[in-house]
Amino acid sequence: MKQTSMVCACIVVAFSAAETNAQPGWYWQNPLPTGSNLNAVSQTDVHTATAVGEYGTVVRTTDGGATWSVQPSGTKYDLYGLCFVGQNYGIAVGEAGIILRTTNGGITWASLASGTPHRLVAVSFADVGHGNAVGESGTILHTSNGGMSWTSQVSGTTTSLAAVSCPDVGHGTAVGDSGTILHTTDGGSTWASQTAGTSDPLNGVSFTNANTGTAVGGRQGGWFVPGTSKILHTTDGGTTWVSQSSPISAPLTAISFTDAFTGTTVGSNTVIRTTDGGNTWTSQPSATGWGLRSISFTDANNGSAVG
Repeated sequence: MKQTSMVCACIVVAFSAAETNAQPGWYWQNPLPTGSNLNAVSQTDVHTATAVGEYGTVVRTTDGGATWSVQPSGTKYDLYGLCFVGQNYGIAVGEAGIILRTTNGGITWASLASGTPHRLVAVSFADVGHGNAVGESGTILHTSNGGMSWTSQVSGTTTSLAAVSCPDVGHGTAVGDSGTILHTTDGGSTWASQTAGTSDPLNGVSFTNANTGTAVGGRQGGWFVPGTSKILHTTDGGTTWVSQSSPISAPLTAISFTDAFTGTTVGSNTVIRTTDGGNTWTSQPSATGWGLRSISFTDANNGSAVG
């Protein structure tokens, strides 16, 4: 039977799902000894996940979240984005254009030249060699040699980008502030703007193939102003984006799909899930009062979320 578990240390939360005999749901776990906020997580199998966050924090579990260990990153810069391809190869990105790379599961992390001073907030790899990182001021970087060198690509915007998803070497989609959606079909040689149908910030995006993807976001509410929750879905590579109904009225921060039908998105004390491609979304108890910033599923049942 599947189980989803939650991890927390002070203001740090992470969730991990694993196959056990317990009841399904979200369970609180503990990635001590860190007390720093976690900004991104990448789960590679039922047992293995890595998360990054403030002050260069890197934590990793190899036992489904029962224990978390701190890994030395070699930096005090905040880390915002993370992508692992398999258990050993990973790239983390963050403040001041920092890019870190590991080829041994995080035992060691090496700093790589990015060529940009801008904050990088997200990274996605199609395979071990090809990936993109995005961030402030419309920054898009591309690598075709596993991150050893990075090339700036023309995004056509100065709007900050918050997330990127690359389902294969040729295709990629980046989203960001003011409803920005950018799409490439040639590995990033060119990026084209797509119509989102909203001016609200988009914070997360997940594609399972070249055509099928979902973007999430929304706007925080204030005095006498309700918040918004945005879920956009495409089945034609972003030529058209269709708004889907969200069961909450607060912004969503990240999303992870494992196939065309099954996905989970998170926000402030929020977890919602679909098993029908987003036709319906159902709220799940998060078992935490903290905001969640990132989520990563390795299959339909097993995943982690952090904040």
